[in-house]
Amino acid sequence: MQQKINHTIEKILRIPPNFVHKLQELSEKDKEKIKSLNSMDLQEGLLSFGLKEIQKPKIHYACPLGFMEIFIGKEKYPIKALVDTGEELNIIPEEIAIKSSLTTRKLNMKLRGIGFHTTSLVALSEFTPIILASGEETQIHFFIAKGSVHTVLGRPFLADNNIRLEFSHKQGEILSYQEPDGRRLCMPICKPQALGWQTGPPREMGL
Repeated sequence: MQQKINHTIEKILRIPPNFVHKLQELSEKDKEKIKSLNSMDLQEGLLSFGLKEIQKPKIHYACPLGFMEIFIGKEKYPIKALVDTGEELNIIPEEIAIKSSLTTRKLNMKLRGIGFHTTSLVALSEFTPIILASGEETQIHFFIAKGSVHTVLGRPFLADNNIRLEFSHKQGEILSYQEPDGRRLCMPICKPQALGWQTGPPREMGL
């Protein structure tokens, strides 16, 4: 129900001063509450109102990985490279590029990873000859990274050489590629006795 009350200016001015003062106090308290809510974290604000804590979504990322032995450059420098189906580039550490005497041209780029960390790319080695453990020879473009990183054979390497990564419960993770005669050569890069996917770095690296 709505009720309409008419007051003259004279009556309004007769309102007790303490009542007006109380209204001002309430107004100031409301302003302080708004300031405190604006300054607090969203999580804290919800908890202060008795609401349930927000459950942050858990993000998982998975892609087939494994290490394989290769020989790089004309010097046939031996290293263990990480085969990564989620990597957009082929990467090699600057130290290995120097040791294997790769011909490079300078560049300046930043590579951002899954966890938002960045790696500096300082050079590019084009048509770098590599030999797989099976003896197969091919060429690859390597981006040269500064710092402690793995040599990574990414999606360009897999696509250019028609290489697949497959998983077998008996043989483990297998890297396979097609030979000129049409047969597919298979190489295990993570065996079942390794207790699943290999998630750590190789024990011996050519650094």
